[in-house]
Amino acid sequence: MNVSHFELVYKPQSPEGPADTVLQGYFLKISNLEDVAYSFQLEFVTSPITDADRTLFGNTLVFVDIAGENQMPGEYSLSGNSDAKSFKLNKVVTIPAHGTALVALLPSDPFVMPGDPVPDPNFECRGYVNITLPPVFRPVGDFFLQRKQSDDPVSVLLTPQHRATYLSTDGAISDQTQSSIPLASGTGALDVPPQSPFLIGKPGAFDLDRIRPALEQVELDDSLIVGLVSQIEAQQDGLDAFNTLMAKAGLGLELSRRTSGKAKAKA
Repeated sequence: MNVSHFELVYKPQSPEGPADTVLQGYFLKISNLEDVAYSFQLEFVTSPITDADRTLFGNTLVFVDIAGENQMPGEYSLSGNSDAKSFKLNKVVTIPAHGTALVALLPSDPFVMPGDPVPDPNFECRGYVNITLPPVFRPVGDFFLQRKQSDDPVSVLLTPQHRATYLSTDGAISDQTQSSIPLASGTGALDVPPQSPFLIGKPGAFDLDRIRPALEQVELDDSLIVGLVSQIEAQQDGLDAFNTLMAKAGLGLELSRRTSGKAKAKA
């Protein structure tokens, strides 16, 4: 479901003459209006471009603020590469019942501390934002089945904003602004439909030919893989099933367990 457009900026306010530098980020508040927790996937879509100053690749920081949870540095980031047009969060945003999350996407390089000289940045990127309700993995017999999180659309309240800081040439903050962004639907209260599930076989029962027709309908790009990694259970049989799928699909990615019990990916 389309949420709104976004624009990230880190460049002089005017191309002519002395001007303040604008550092603008995108902020999205998501309220879960339901009586149970739900996990949402955010995707930032742009035109495919290889200009290093016009792409989200390598140029952003992501922060997710949820009451009662402390985000670790680097916990959230964007997937994708220099040729990508779609950048998803590397993990879903799980919001408790009647809770509100604030997701911030900011230009990352470099941040200027007050009083420091402002460098010569020239970054800007525009696009639009999607929100989805992805299925989650659950073991069922010899398979790992992604089940829908809900049989019905889930009610949310969305508020997108642009927030900007203006830096003078000596690095001092000269002004700050924030502005609401029109929602694609025209209303802040929305119902997000659940996505269809995806099936993965457990080791020993896995048969690529049995599910090839389904696989052929799915584009196994890096953003989909990131989505799978963010949702799969970290038990060893779940990791083995995922690694088997990646190997038989010819993709050089596998998962291993950290000592904390969480899975990490390696190419």
